[in-house]
Amino acid sequence: MDIHWADILLAAVRVLIVGALFGAGLPALFALGLRLQATGAGETDAEGAATARRPAATATAYVLFGVVIVAVLLGVLFITRHSLNHYFGISVFGG
Repeated sequence: MDIHWADILLAAVRVLIVGALFGAGLPALFALGLRLQATGAGETDAEGAATARRPAATATAYVLFGVVIVAVLLGVLFITRHSLNHYFGISVFGG
């Protein structure tokens, strides 16, 4: 039995990177989108003076929300690709 420690280490590093990307990256993008949406909507201070709306920040927030939604949907499709093919005959990702 020949154990390739370099391959095991490389696989572990890949799993850590993907885990960090999806485990922390997507929630961070979502949080940034929430902050940009709040900034883009404008604010009212304690004296009742309103700040200007920032439509570019709102648009960027919606783009970030779209990226998160697409990533989640692709993840669900990737996880369920064999079941979709088996039960419904739908081939996703060539599988």
